[in-house]
Amino acid sequence: MNFEKLLHPSKEKVIILTFIVLMFIYTLLRFVFFLVNYEFFENVSSNEIITAFIIGIRFDISAILLLNIPVIIFYLLPINLDKIKYSYTIIFILFCFLNLVAITLNIADLGYYSTIQRRLTFEPFTAVEDTIRMIPALFQHYFHLIIALILSIIIFIFLFIKFFKKIGYRDSKFSYKKSILTFIILIILSVIGIRGGLQLKPIRQTNAFFNDNRPLGYLALNTTYTFFRSYFQYNLPEYNFFNKKDLLAYIQKLIYSQNEKIIDPNYVFMREKFSEHKLSKKNIVIFIMESWSAQYIGSITNGKTYTPFFDSLASNGILFTNFFASGQRSIEAVPAILASIPAVFPSSYIGSRVETNKIRGLGSILKEYGYTTSFHHGALHGSMGFDGFVPSAGFDFYFSKENFENYSVSLDDGTWGIYDEPFFIDAAKKMNGFNQPFCSVIFSLSSHDPFKIPSYRKKLFKNLNNENDYQLAISYSDFALKKFFEYAKNQSWFKNTIFIITADHTLYTARNDIFSSFNVPLLIYYPNKILNQKISKVGSHVDILPTILDLLSINTIHSSMGSSLLDNSKNGFAVTTFYPSFLIFTKTELYVDNFDKKKQYFENFRDTNPNNNIFSENLIRPKELEVMLKAYLQAVSNSVNHDLIYKELPK
Repeated sequence: MNFEKLLHPSKEKVIILTFIVLMFIYTLLRFVFFLVNYEFFENVSSNEIITAFIIGIRFDISAILLLNIPVIIFYLLPINLDKIKYSYTIIFILFCFLNLVAITLNIADLGYYSTIQRRLTFEPFTAVEDTIRMIPALFQHYFHLIIALILSIIIFIFLFIKFFKKIGYRDSKFSYKKSILTFIILIILSVIGIRGGLQLKPIRQTNAFFNDNRPLGYLALNTTYTFFRSYFQYNLPEYNFFNKKDLLAYIQKLIYSQNEKIIDPNYVFMREKFSEHKLSKKNIVIFIMESWSAQYIGSITNGKTYTPFFDSLASNGILFTNFFASGQRSIEAVPAILASIPAVFPSSYIGSRVETNKIRGLGSILKEYGYTTSFHHGALHGSMGFDGFVPSAGFDFYFSKENFENYSVSLDDGTWGIYDEPFFIDAAKKMNGFNQPFCSVIFSLSSHDPFKIPSYRKKLFKNLNNENDYQLAISYSDFALKKFFEYAKNQSWFKNTIFIITADHTLYTARNDIFSSFNVPLLIYYPNKILNQKISKVGSHVDILPTILDLLSINTIHSSMGSSLLDNSKNGFAVTTFYPSFLIFTKTELYVDNFDKKKQYFENFRDTNPNNNIFSENLIRPKELEVMLKAYLQAVSNSVNHDLIYKELPK
């Protein structure tokens, strides 16, 4: 095959016709995406589907031109490529490589979207080892997509070899003037296409969401766009709604307790806490339960339960029923829980360029009071990038699958790591060797897709034969909790320990509306006290750290981006995101804003039917919530982007 002839017709002709073919391919990929995920569009009108496809044209143009800009520049350089050996071969190979990467991402998204319900971004590639470990499972569950990818690669290469032959060869003599003019014109057009038009601001994801139906917005997008956009927008966007003085005042009103004072106005979250009570050096054990959606927990819903042991603890503890996950992925939960950094980023904090920021994690604070700190996760070392983040939050010991005592294949789920029951017991045994006080975090994994439970434990759940795999898995993880407590109650440290149980996020199939998409449990249980309290106050993951400081009556400096749930002077709030829209829950209300004229206000956040959106510019309350939301987002984004979360003070 003589590749030197393939890219040798008129340059304008090659660029235009190749662009048209790529646009057809992207439209075809969008149609396949629609068919594969049809369940999300069953109740959508044909006009809305057509609108999504039309809007998608802008994103396709932007993605194609952005991806191929190296090829375009190289190909259009005002030089005589005929005199450069193998120049056309190099261009053709580069073209195929870039576009086949894009096609691979779009095909991978056919399996990714149904689970995560958002387009694929750069985030999974921040945990490369986890992705590699999932390859065997991917071959098993997505073999059809792998076959489709292989066929697509073969067809793509064959198609463009034939295509470039078909459009003919350039027979005019090389002209520097014409080449320079062509280069300038086509580069200008490419830049316009990449930014989505001649409007003042470039196209962004929010432009794809033309109504309340989020799947339609993702249908309009393409994976090439979301992937590269997330890579180049790893940091939070900058918000400048308020001046520094007003911003500080809003944040102090929103999250500062009466016994806290600001240290440096440039560090709006960094404050000194004073306690009126005597220091209490109780042990802290935090359970982060994988994918525990509140709707499956009877003590929260007063309905059917899959967590009987958790419910028994809740009857003697403090249960928060309107508690929200900061994000929708495990990798977002850990920074929120251990360092009070909310998941309002386009991509996760872990693995981003800002991960090296100076922070004031829970472990760092407690170590100053003599605590031993540990983090336990039954997956392989480095899973989710936790091994890099956990030390920065002040946790000295990181225990993973490799540190599990008496390993055997029967105790390994074959996908993620050690089953919850044996791993929880192993964590408790490790705590026996710690000097007290200690703070240990245990992250479960058995209720993670593919929801495997040990074969030798399945007989315990015969009464759940008609339930799905997730419901069996959450029941098993609840059973694992029970076994942990049965072991721990006989240990010397048990009665001096405060247990905090929450979840990293909700299950993707349980996200029926906005409320259920984020509602997770939070239980505070102290064996020496029967509390039996149900609290409806709103809170989120970022409130756990300051709540622990209150429980222990610690005087310290911290940079929590939340407030103590025990502070009765605060109503409580939770900020989350269905990016590019942001949400703030407070009292019983929900306010939604994407800062692009799309606003929603619901008086009851448990019922977010679009018909119940009563937003009006004439209402005062939505404006108050808008100010709260904007102030919080500006403070978070400025603090994170400019490394203004925490600073060491001279001793």
